[in-house]
Amino acid sequence: MIKKLLKIIFVLTLSTSIYGQQTNDVESKEKTNPIIYAELFGGFSAMDHVGFSGGVELNYQYKKSLFSLRYANATGYISNEINPFFPFPTYYKSEDNSEYALLYGRRWMSERRSFSVSAGISCNNLDSKRRFIDEEAETYGFNQKYETFYGVPFEASYKWFYKKKRSKLIYNALIPSIGAKIFGNISKNSYIGFGLSIGLGFSKEYK
Repeated sequence: MIKKLLKIIFVLTLSTSIYGQQTNDVESKEKTNPIIYAELFGGFSAMDHVGFSGGVELNYQYKKSLFSLRYANATGYISNEINPFFPFPTYYKSEDNSEYALLYGRRWMSERRSFSVSAGISCNNLDSKRRFIDEEAETYGFNQKYETFYGVPFEASYKWFYKKKRSKLIYNALIPSIGAKIFGNISKNSYIGFGLSIGLGFSKEYK
């Protein structure tokens, strides 16, 4: 009789322990916030000529998979001839490329930093122009060309963020993260850029 009673107590204790563990797991899963954040980035880039680039990106992470929507603008500049009345170099914009991209990649995180690599597909609109000089008329003008083409966007990003608590979740979203980014596009008019980024949102799961 005592043995049966002990068995019943043991089974009830074990069942309660398992149920409690499952409940804690469910609560833990329910408390997990989504990893979603936006970034602004900018820096230097090179197409046919060196210039500047910048853009905005929206990111969503599921496990280690990273999904991104990116808009980037990259420019290139050519030097004008030096004017004897103005002996300082001046430049004009020779390339202006607008990129609309969808990327997929992988992201690895530690407590205060992350590293990600991504690639995808993009649609690009390029406005390019070259200056010509009409010596007879003693004037100059521009030959301008517009192109739309597809490419393979890519990026590698390293981010730093503060160690935050879930109890201040809204506050966490407003504290910016900072990072460094290599980005570009492989296409008939390829470019590559390097710059800094600043992000807002939920960069990780907060507990």
